[in-house]
Amino acid sequence: MENNLGNNYAKQGESINIRAEIEKYLIHWKWFLLSVCICVGLAVFYAKSKVNIYKTNTSVLVKEEGGASELQAFQDLASLGGGVKNNVSDEVEVLKSRTLANAYVRKLELNFTMYQQRGLKNVELFNNRPLSLRVLSDKEIFYQLDTIVELTIINDKEFEYKIEGGDEFTRLGFGEKMNIGDYEFLLVPTFQKYSDKNNNFYQVVFENSNYIVDKFQKKVSVVEMDNANIITVEIEYPIKDKAELVLNTMIDLYNQMSIEDKNLVGQKTDDFITKRLQVIKSELDEVDKMEEVYKSEKQITDIGVQSKVFVDAKSENELEVFSKETELRMVEFMLEDIEKSKEDFQLLPTNIGVKDNLSLNASVAKYNDLLLERNRLLRNSSSSNPVVQNLNSELLNSRQNITASLKNIKKQLEITIASLSTVERKFEERISSLPKQAREYRTILRRQSIIANLYSYLLQKKEENEISMAVTLSNAKVIDRAYSTINPVAPKKPIIALVGLILGLIIPFGVIYISDLLDTKFHTKGDLKGVVSVPLLGDIPFDNTEEKVVIKKGSRTSTAEAFRLLRTNLDFMLTPVESKSKIIFVTSTISGEGKTFVSVNTAASLALTGKKVLLMGMDLRAPKITQYLGLPNRNGVTNYIIDKEAVLSEMLIKLPGFDNLDLLSSGVVPPNPAELLLSTKIAEMFTELKKMYDYVIVDTAPVNLVTDTLMLSKHADMFLYVSRANYLDKRMLEVPERLYQEKRLPNMAILINGLDHSRGYGYGYGGYGYPAEESHKNFFQKIFKK
Repeated sequence: MENNLGNNYAKQGESINIRAEIEKYLIHWKWFLLSVCICVGLAVFYAKSKVNIYKTNTSVLVKEEGGASELQAFQDLASLGGGVKNNVSDEVEVLKSRTLANAYVRKLELNFTMYQQRGLKNVELFNNRPLSLRVLSDKEIFYQLDTIVELTIINDKEFEYKIEGGDEFTRLGFGEKMNIGDYEFLLVPTFQKYSDKNNNFYQVVFENSNYIVDKFQKKVSVVEMDNANIITVEIEYPIKDKAELVLNTMIDLYNQMSIEDKNLVGQKTDDFITKRLQVIKSELDEVDKMEEVYKSEKQITDIGVQSKVFVDAKSENELEVFSKETELRMVEFMLEDIEKSKEDFQLLPTNIGVKDNLSLNASVAKYNDLLLERNRLLRNSSSSNPVVQNLNSELLNSRQNITASLKNIKKQLEITIASLSTVERKFEERISSLPKQAREYRTILRRQSIIANLYSYLLQKKEENEISMAVTLSNAKVIDRAYSTINPVAPKKPIIALVGLILGLIIPFGVIYISDLLDTKFHTKGDLKGVVSVPLLGDIPFDNTEEKVVIKKGSRTSTAEAFRLLRTNLDFMLTPVESKSKIIFVTSTISGEGKTFVSVNTAASLALTGKKVLLMGMDLRAPKITQYLGLPNRNGVTNYIIDKEAVLSEMLIKLPGFDNLDLLSSGVVPPNPAELLLSTKIAEMFTELKKMYDYVIVDTAPVNLVTDTLMLSKHADMFLYVSRANYLDKRMLEVPERLYQEKRLPNMAILINGLDHSRGYGYGYGGYGYPAEESHKNFFQKIFKK
């Protein structure tokens, strides 16, 4: 029978294990609900206190080649030849550069901001600023200012302010100078009449421009699209207009800087040609004056007819001499310019008119490209950069090569001119018979022609160079001007609310889990599974009323019904006992588990059936029954054992309210309870009591503290072992298990006392109309009970 009870309970535990784990958390659903409400409320409050952040985008196309379709009308000009291919990754780095960020931060004065508290949010003002700032001090000093000014607009004409760290407000009129340390500013109202007098407090923030540059460098994201020459620039910021202005200004400044870089070569060429034109013009004026004086003195009108035959032949030779001398002069100009810039690298003019020498033009173009790349790197780096040093070496080698080529060309031209001069002397010998005036005049005309042609040639090159500079395009073409998203990208309110919901679930779950992990007490029937194999006789629900005897006639509480069920189970457990009178010992592992409560109410439930029942106190060390029932202490078991003349029937006490229930207290506390329990009168006492009563309920001492109960176990027909839920340590359950396995307590069964059915599983005792005994609880206790 005992094994069957144990096996049935084990099977029941196995079938509801998962459900028990789930219900361990579900019974705290009210705390979960409260936690979720608080966490979601805090999440909503957090989201409401944050300013909406919007994403602003712009995109640009980086052009592959320096030349563009717009320049095809000028493609016959040599100076507008193909440019250098742009590297998209390099342009991305330029857009990310601190130099560019510093440029737009200073241009837009982003180190000056205004804020106003609106509800839970501290909102930045931009287009709707009530005041504009004019800097009266040095702008460079203004960019270094770092402080906060609290400002209150009093009316249309006055305001007051207090600098961070100051104690008192200073009142000023609009248009008066505001001093912040050594800085002077002028605040100008942007309103005609100030109307928002209920919210007239503002926070004016001045921040160091270096900090703002770092801030916007981090905020601005520059991304290169895969397999395309398109760069997307993004920024996330609370104010759409300000973000769009920042990005548009950034792209405009970037294009402006790229155009300036490209025009550096053209500007150098223009300066070179301008200087040469001034020299050539002076020489041309001089030779024109010589012709005028010579004709006046010699009275020459036209002597060409006289030497037409020789002149025609000689003219062809002179044209060749002119061409070579022109090239020679240009080469000398180039060598002279290179010699002047020997100490530093300077851009060289291109396409200066040296014919049939493509390698020289290519070398000059390569030298200029290398120099531009070096200067571009120096903006964001130092001269010690390995790349810059490599470029310096390449520039030096290139300049040396160009110089050597020019010297070689000069020698070749000098040889050619010398050869042509020899031919010319032969022509002069043939016309030696011509008048001296004609020869001298021709010399003047030749010099005049050379200088005039050189002057016309330089004018043409200057015009070509200016056209090239005028139509220079930037590296990037704007695809989309800056635009902002309609909906904010942050704060993500649904996600914040979801996080609040998850935290609201996790917090109580974690608390319950950790509490359960650290909890060593047993709480439900399921906690006995796998720990004890002792048959489970029943359970008594937790009862926090002040009644000592909970089962009486007509009592319908869940606790009373539990004792009625216990009474039925006791009959089942006592079936093998042949004796008409049954002795039931009630014990526990430690004190405080409710032995006395169970003993009194078990005896009362049996007495209600009409059986004669004795409630007996056998805890001689700490008698509690009389104290529990509020009765005076009388002679009892101890007195009976000590006094040989004592009469047992005279020590019995009739309990009021019960016709068939008597009480035999433990009596006075003896100095030697263990020795008394070895007395032969104990057996005589139980023999006599079995004759007088149908049931004897014995309240004994805890088995884990003293051996008294074990010494008396042979007199019991059954042991009712009380284990109190939410009180007894799980590790102490090994005590009843060991006693059961060693068969030291006969016919042993466990009764769980103080079980909270709201924490367990099953239906409890309230499912069939029995009152829940909660009428004495307040609303909060009813809602958030354990």
